[in-house]
Amino acid sequence: MGLDTSFDCWHGPYSAFMRWREALHAIIARRRGFATDSLDDAWSHGHYDDQTDPLNVLMNHSDCDGEIPAAVCGPMADALTGLLDDMPERAMYDYVRPATLRFIAGLREAAKANAPVEFR
Repeated sequence: MGLDTSFDCWHGPYSAFMRWREALHAIIARRRGFATDSLDDAWSHGHYDDQTDPLNVLMNHSDCDGEIPAAVCGPMADALTGLLDDMPERAMYDYVRPATLRFIAGLREAAKANAPVEFR
């Protein structure tokens, strides 16, 4: 059992999805100057509250249900693409970069179809 999404964005354990978002958080926190180490801390400090930011939508999303609205898919793909330069090919990012590329590809397909990415 695990997280499956439409458009092949993600298929795998919930725990892997959370680790992926924690790795993204480390990049986002550096870029935005957050003084929090963990994603849990960032949530408690409201760093991802602004839901007009597509990365915040992803960081706050449930890991087991719901959807990413079609209107957010293109902007989220663009925002994730903007993080790729901070994912060097080394141990910490050995799964993060490929997972991000897969998520981006799925988001682009969803945007093209004008459909949401469904989490199930």
